[in-house]
Amino acid sequence: MKEPIGDESVFLRINEFKKGLIQFTDSTNAMRLVKEHGRNIRYNAAWRKWIVWNGKFWEMDEGGALIHEKGLEMVRNIYDELLKTADYRERIDIEKAAMMSESVRRRKAFVEAATWISALRIRTDELDSNPWLLNVKNGTVDISSGEFREHKPEDMITKIANVDYDPAADCPMWKKFVREIMDYKADIIKFVQTAAGWSVGVQ
Repeated sequence: MKEPIGDESVFLRINEFKKGLIQFTDSTNAMRLVKEHGRNIRYNAAWRKWIVWNGKFWEMDEGGALIHEKGLEMVRNIYDELLKTADYRERIDIEKAAMMSESVRRRKAFVEAATWISALRIRTDELDSNPWLLNVKNGTVDISSGEFREHKPEDMITKIANVDYDPAADCPMWKKFVREIMDYKADIIKFVQTAAGWSVGVQ
């Protein structure tokens, strides 16, 4: 085998290429997308759709607008690389690469490339897998324990009830309905209320 030709700077540059640190291809742009937004985006191959964390639940990206917003934000951040080099030619290359990456064709390409990154892929059975979690507008209720806590992306919840949780809330209409429909019979009213509670938590 022939001895490698080149000085230390060449080997360093090759290593940077292998890590995708200095080139601006669709594949490296996909990795940049993971680096900047990987915590908040997932791809479901069965659905052929992205889901995006919106701060409260994982939202289905029906038309692709959400993932492309993230992608464009990532591309615009490439211009920050201009501040990391004093080399005029490198600045020209970075500016040109960033501008090219803004094109619809290139954006579609690196978003597609990101669908093949295993860290972003998620199975359908991994979504909404905990039946005891009830997601509401101001947090998440663990029905099994009664705990109320903040929204967490790791819960992988894709749904939300359009109400706020209030532990001190009353239900006068429900109480009135139960009393009237059960003819004010206390033992039956208690049973119905208990059964209604069971129905919330039974799988």
